[in-house]
Order: sequence, then C-alpha cells, then structure tokens
Amino acid sequence: MNLTDIDAWDADSLADLASGLEGMLVAHRVRDLQRRLAALRVAARDDELQVRADGEIRAAVAVADGHPLQRQISELSAQASELIAEAVLVGAEFDHARASVTAHVSADFRDNVTRVNKDWRNLCSGGQAEIVKNAPELIANLDGIPAAVRDVANRARIDTERRRLQDDSIRIQQELQREFFGGRLSNTGAGLWYAQRKLEDLDALEELLREDADFVLVMMDMRSGERGFAAVAVGDPGTADHLSVTVPGLNTNVKDSMRGMALEARRLRDEAGRQLHTAGRGHEKVCTIAWIGYDAPQMTGPGKFDVGRASLDVSRGTKARIAADALSSFFHGLRASSVKDNPHFTALGHSYGSLATSLALQRNGYVGVADVVFYGSPGVRAREESQLEVAAGHVYVMKAEGDAIAGFGRFGGDPSDRSFQCLSTRSGYSPDGIYRERAFGHAEYARTGDNGELRMTGYNLAVVIAGLPERAVLA
Repeated sequence: MNLTDIDAWDADSLADLASGLEGMLVAHRVRDLQRRLAALRVAARDDELQVRADGEIRAAVAVADGHPLQRQISELSAQASELIAEAVLVGAEFDHARASVTAHVSADFRDNVTRVNKDWRNLCSGGQAEIVKNAPELIANLDGIPAAVRDVANRARIDTERRRLQDDSIRIQQELQREFFGGRLSNTGAGLWYAQRKLEDLDALEELLREDADFVLVMMDMRSGERGFAAVAVGDPGTADHLSVTVPGLNTNVKDSMRGMALEARRLRDEAGRQLHTAGRGHEKVCTIAWIGYDAPQMTGPGKFDVGRASLDVSRGTKARIAADALSSFFHGLRASSVKDNPHFTALGHSYGSLATSLALQRNGYVGVADVVFYGSPGVRAREESQLEVAAGHVYVMKAEGDAIAGFGRFGGDPSDRSFQCLSTRSGYSPDGIYRERAFGHAEYARTGDNGELRMTGYNLAVVIAGLPERAVLA
C-alpha cells in the first residue's frame, strides 16, 4: 500500500445506493484520506519538498541538521505514514464494499433500502452517534435510515447548507460582475436566483421547526433540484401505526408551501387520532408527512417565460416521472425503518402530485400503500386499483365544485369517471355529528372551514388515514 493507491480509489462508485450504507461510509473515509493527502502535498510543495509514493518526504537540496525545514519534513513524514497505515485498513473495506456493489447491482430496489436499514441497525450506538455528529450529510436523506435519526442529521446541516449557499451567491455575483452586460446574455443570473430561493427555503424550514416539537425533518435537500426539497412529518414515522404522505402539485415549494402543508398535516393527524379514539383504538399512533421531494411546476422563476414553461411542465408528465422514483424510494424507506410489523400507509396526491403518486405506486415493486386518495387531480396513470397494487375499493377520488384542475383529464382521463370510490366534497354532517363545510375550488380540500372544523374533504382524508374508510362520506 502506498500513497498512489489512495489516488486510484474511486469513491464515487461506492456512493451509489446499490452499495448500501457500507459503501457510503467507506466512500466517506476514502474521500477524507484523499483530502488529507492533497493537503499534505500542498504543504510540501509550499516548502519545495517532494512527496514520494512510499511516504518519504525529500527536499530538492540537502538540508542541514537543525534547519527549520527538518521539522517540517519530520511532521509531513509522520502524516504520510499515518495516511498509509489508515489506507491499509480502508483498502480492505473498499474492496469488500466494491464487491458488494457488484453482487447487488441487480438487486431489487426494496432490497437496497432494506440493506441500508440493516447496515444502520448493525452499527453499534457509538458508531451511529459518530456518523450523525461527524458526517450527517451521509445519512440525512438516505431512505432506510430511521426518520428520528434523519431529523437530527438534517437539523445539524442547516447552518452548513446556509453557508454553502451564501458562498455560492457571492461567487455567482462575482461572475456576473465579470460578464458582459452583467450576465444578461447568459444563465448565470438564474443560478443566483435559485441560490437565493434556497436560502429562503432554509429560513422557512428553520422557522417552521421552532413552531412545534412534533415536527420531524425527514428530508432536507438543497442540492438535487432547482428549488429546495424537504419532507416534514408530524409525529415519528418509525413508531406510527398509520402513516400518510401528501404530494403537492403546481406552484408548491418549500418557502411558500411547506408551512401550510405541515399545518394541514397536523390537523389531519389530530382528526385521525380523534376518530381512532372514538373507535376504541386510541392507542394507535398516527403520523402525517408533507413531502416536497421534487421540482413541482412553477409559475415564477428567474426568466421571462416561466409562466409558459410551467404550463408546458404541467401538461406533460416529465416532472411527475422524476418525482415517482424519489417518492417510491421514500415509501420503501419508511416501511424498512418502521418498528411496526405492518404499518398502514396512505398516499395522498393533490393536483399534479396525484399523477406523481400514481406513477410512484407502479415503480420499483410494491411500496406497501394500502389506501390512496387523489384530489383535485388532472388525471392519473391508472384505470383500476390493481395497477396501483391496492385492494379493490381502496382508491378514492375527490373533485370539488369550482375546481378547474380536477377533471382536466390530461393524464389518462378524469379519475372520478373510473371505478374508484368518489368521496363527498359537499357540506353536511359527518357520522360523528359535526357539521362540515364544503370544499370549493382547487385549494380547500385539507383546510378548515369558518367553524374551525375540517371541511368534509378533510374529514374524509382523516378517516382514510386512520384506517377507518367505512366512516368516510361518499359522494
């Protein structure tokens, strides 16, 4: 083993999910070794010293005993020896992880998420704590890691991500100053606009998390998309008996939408819990999750034609197909990291998010969803429950009066015209004797009415989440 072997390692090949948590941890160690080796070489070059492959540090000319450079050579030699000694240990781990990638490259997607969870559980508590403290970015958004752990890791990353985005903003501003016409003839300005929006996303998340101790930051990704991604749970997904994931559509983003979605999720959680209590099942726990894990079509942006771009995006399925893979992985990760034997999952798709949800349920094997509700849907890619791997009678649709998006039928037709069960959106009394206002238009489904109670649509969402669909009010 020598220093050139460290150079030859390809850490990126191990960062692939197929290698599981083991590969990601080894990749982190390899990158750390490579970073330290690069720093050693820079320090040597500054003093006109050579670093040989075997770790020997040589000066270009003879150095007399007692010369200050001798101390530097001694210190750098010790660092090089330490790197080689660590590399011997990491090398064995690297070879094992690389073999694991080859062995599992064709493994089922569900198996990969399960392996991540198994790898995590096999780590001692000290090893887990070390990763959360020293390398939270490795696990913060890794499906299969328990949500409570991801929450700690993501909160720890907020300041780091903010500094990175601030540095990006400064760098882009400097580039704009160097460009002709201030960047008007390039896309550099767009990069600055998106970096600034992500900083606003971080501020909004931090403020939201201060509002309620029950909020769990399951995901925070400020790198993968044009806008920031996040998922906020109300309650602990790992210990819940009933879980729901809400996927939004057009114009939703973390800064402008996450707080409203999280508060709606909290109201749905509370109502589902109340319904379970009246059913004599008050011991069962409910967790509701607001998921913005993709670049939803946006009407606003850095360009002059963003309205047209959004219209094009929302009339096509490209963004929904990208979202589907991420959402499918998210569901698999929730199931793999649950301590419950068979938690009850409900998928809630609103607007364009209903298309993404319908596609996710058909990706990467059975994701374990028992009930699905599409509301305000412009269309879904399914004609019957079996295509979504859901039992007959467990796919529901809501279409409110005045909702111009629902029934648009752009993606496979109007879901309310299918064999799916249609739930009421009208005002009236729910089976628990509470008057529920109607939902009108595209945005009121999960909101409360003027009387402070969930509308009929929100009530229907809550009883389905609670696994009490027999209490739902049909259209």
